[in-house]
Amino acid sequence: MLNTNLILVDGITGSGKSTTAQFLASQLNKNGINVKWYHEEETNHPLAYEEDVEVFTSQSETEKFLETIPQLWCEFVKQVRCSDKIHIIESHLLQDTVRILFQNNIEKAKIMDFVHEIENIIKPLNPILLYFYQHNVNCSIRKVWNRRGPAWKKWFIDSDIQTPYVKSSGLTGEVGVIKLWSDYQSFTNHLFERYQFKKLSIENSDNEWDDYQLRILDFLNLNLITKNNLLTLEEKKRYCGTYKNQEGNQECTVKLFNDNLVCDLIWPDIRILPLENGTKNFFYLESFPIFIHFIENKKGFIKELILSGRREKLDGKTLYKI
Repeated sequence: MLNTNLILVDGITGSGKSTTAQFLASQLNKNGINVKWYHEEETNHPLAYEEDVEVFTSQSETEKFLETIPQLWCEFVKQVRCSDKIHIIESHLLQDTVRILFQNNIEKAKIMDFVHEIENIIKPLNPILLYFYQHNVNCSIRKVWNRRGPAWKKWFIDSDIQTPYVKSSGLTGEVGVIKLWSDYQSFTNHLFERYQFKKLSIENSDNEWDDYQLRILDFLNLNLITKNNLLTLEEKKRYCGTYKNQEGNQECTVKLFNDNLVCDLIWPDIRILPLENGTKNFFYLESFPIFIHFIENKKGFIKELILSGRREKLDGKTLYKI
């Protein structure tokens, strides 16, 4: 394993950052290496900005952002240097910081200085960057919209069309949003070339994830360790159904899709995978730090599920099969 305390995973939205980070955390664990994975949107993320900001309304807001993010990284580095774990961070080097500055039309030179400042802060951790990109951003973004459903697509577009970058482009709607992400990726491609530490870039438009994962493990000098914990079709079917909370305002449907167990907890058809330790009725949500425990009745039928993990709106929730 390469000598590092920090693995950064980045790329545009929907490029596989969370899935890769989760996979790496699992592989490091299996190789006997202590690891901590921070999902981009998990509760109490140490690098999360205090506000969910997309558009700066004043110069003071911009300056506050530029000052606060490096401070968060400084505190994080202090914590990691006292830890024996490898820490995996997704999105917070580029997507959740550089993108905000880029879409607010902050000067590129100023953004590059900002990134250089972050790099100097994290230098003691000997960081590694894994970076995903796509040749055709238009196609990539539209695949993400289709994958995550119309509600998520509407939220995404409504948010991005308000940004100064889209407004100043003279474009509107889907075309304006795709231009933003295409131009943003061109800029981050340049930042990747300038990145001063160990790095690996992967063009992943073909979705050959078995190959990408092997390339990443080879780059990290890490062994691939697999465990066979496959369920039969009949075993999967027993978990299928619709689950609701007692108030009736939260619902989850578990079903089979292409022989995989999937659910719609966050967006449609997210895979539910059994824990690799083989514990009966325990699963995890692919790409998210969420665990699902299915509860049986005395006759062995599934009656409810309990959610746990690092996502505030889901942690501790119980949903009952209807």
